[in-house]
Formats: sequence, structure tokens, C-alpha cells
Amino acid sequence: MSRVSSKKRPRARLRSARPVRDPKWTLTLRESEARRAAILDTALDSVIAMDHQGRIVDFNPAAERTFGYRRDEVIGKTLAETIVPPSLRESHRRGLAKYLETGEGPVLGRRIELTGLRKDGSEFPVELAITRIAGEPPTFVGFARDISDQKELESARRESEEWR
Repeated sequence: MSRVSSKKRPRARLRSARPVRDPKWTLTLRESEARRAAILDTALDSVIAMDHQGRIVDFNPAAERTFGYRRDEVIGKTLAETIVPPSLRESHRRGLAKYLETGEGPVLGRRIELTGLRKDGSEFPVELAITRIAGEPPTFVGFARDISDQKELESARRESEEWR
């Protein structure tokens, strides 16, 4: 008696529906973490992660260069007490509280310009994009870029046009 039945290759269909298990394409957790770290470490923009209580949970080398803090100086501190200027701290706290209460975050998912604060106390213009990372409680990631040079060039161009 033949083992072939009238059902043609049901196993093949099941097998093709499964994810590919080729070891050379499967990343281990360690490789994935190493890749994530390499991306953050080589990013040209500041990448800062904040938890739902406003505490800094990640701070990449570009953020260290931009804001003047070492990573170990800011991890666990609140964003408001480190890189948010005093004039914007209450607004920052209210915005986070409103998001946690309502899920509404008008600054999430878009680029905005505001002022950042360096360790030495100097303020400077930044372009900032904030996203929420899925999960509970929420975590937020900000991608910040110092736009001081850009603002100075714009100002010089305007002054030059005024003199003409």
C-alpha cells in the first residue's frame, strides 16, 4: 500500500507558512543589542530616551557632545532638571502629565524647534522629534539636533539682505 494519499502535500503548505529558520538570518539577542548600541553610538543626532516619570533612561554619545553631560551623569535624572531650560520645565511637566492622563501629545511624531540647556547653563536652539515606544508604561525617545549654526546663518542672511 502506498503512503501517498489523495491529499497532495499538506506538509509542504504548512512548512511554507512557517517563518524561515535559517540560522544565518536569525539574530540572537546579543547581536541585536550590539547592533542597536552601534546605531545609537554612531548616530549624528542626540538620542535621548525618557520613561513615563520623565527620567532619562538612555543618552547616546551625540547627546553627550551636544549637552555636555556624560551618560552616567544623567541616567536616572529627570529630563526637566538636566536639559530643559527653567523657562520650559513646567510646560514639559504639564505636557507629560497630560499625555499620561489623556494619551494626547501634540508634540509627538513631528519636528519642533525649541530651546535646549547645556551642562554649562547655556541655552541653544534645537530641532526635536519625539516618539513613543510601544509598551506599558510608555517610554519616549527624542531625536535632537543643535541648530545653532543654521540659525546664525539665517540671521546673517537676513542682515545681509537688509543692507542691500
